[in-house]
Amino acid sequence: MRSGEKGTVSRSKLETVEATFRDRLGGLVKSVEWVPEYHVGPKELRVRLWSGILADEGRFDVTWWTGHGYKYHYVERDPDGEERRNTDGRDADQTDDGLQFRFGWERRAGVPDKHFHPPDDLDAHRKSCIRHEDVTRVTLAVIKCWHTAATTGDPEKLNALADPP
Repeated sequence: MRSGEKGTVSRSKLETVEATFRDRLGGLVKSVEWVPEYHVGPKELRVRLWSGILADEGRFDVTWWTGHGYKYHYVERDPDGEERRNTDGRDADQTDDGLQFRFGWERRAGVPDKHFHPPDDLDAHRKSCIRHEDVTRVTLAVIKCWHTAATTGDPEKLNALADPP
């Protein structure tokens, strides 16, 4: 496999992500949406939560590829509770002013394979505290990092754990 080759989106891994969120967070899961649709060939799984870190609710947009790699992009609504369109090419359903961060795994020169895009600089590729490659363990680690930040109300805690879960 060439270093930049992720493969196609893995429906089975996204099913595992969904089951792990529902199992671990139960009543905090507000809704789950397959984008575009489950039977059409999903590109990502959106998991909406009744609770956020700094807002009343949050959302994870998750993608896993068959070859290697993942993306857990988290967004919260801005303080007005509105989602706005972006002008910089990001998904139009992401917020401009609300809290965002991303855990990712990709093979690309010049950045750590497993990395974290912090809320204060989504273009930065900091080394991730998550070292796993198994979909269940990665999902549990992301949930633990989110939960730590949510219970303290401190986004600085997102990438501060030592090899979660």
